Amino acid sequence: MRKISKDELKKTSSLFAEMFSDYTPYRLFFDDKHLAKGTELLFRCEVFCALNYTYTDENFEVIASVKRPGDKDRDLTLLLADPRFALEAMKVSNKDNVALLKEYVAFAQGFAEKYYDPATDCYIKNIGVAKSARGKGLLRKALNELCSDMPVYLETHTQENVSLYEHLGFQLLESAPFHGYTHYCMKRPALKKPL
Repeated sequence: MRKISKDELKKTSSLFAEMFSDYTPYRLFFDDKHLAKGTELLFRCEVFCALNYTYTDENFEVIASVKRPGDKDRDLTLLLADPRFALEAMKVSNKDNVALLKEYVAFAQGFAEKYYDPATDCYIKNIGVAKSARGKGLLRKALNELCSDMPVYLETHTQENVSLYEHLGFQLLESAPFHGYTHYCMKRPALKKPL
């Protein structure tokens, strides 16, 4: 896998939104009319901040924003200061959406502070596999390549994803309700190195 370039930010955000188009928790933040564009803009914010640690394979079949020890976030205010982005964002959101999104960010950060150790852990901010490439083991391959034997922390919001990650060696640490959805915190412990 390779890091994406700054020029691939919009493409990566769009592909993430496509990969997550059936992921219902995004309906909390956008109505049906604005769901696709709103999700894409939300991913643009997330990928902008994670540009230094967002990776893809050669065909963009798997994309992963995986923060490893030492990785730093980029400052989101730089993107929000772009008037073109601000105009796009204003078209798909309202003050209630923004307030709920801020509430969610604070909610999720509370769990990350509890379970994620930036000195030793990988933190999967986002990881997705193209619908046409699912079932090929790309998620496992990306995890192994990007995280090796390090502990890995992530959050998800569907029982289906919990089962998938448990199959990959993650353990459920905690779950909590958030406006009709369940927030799951999971962690894969450090893998033992072969002797």
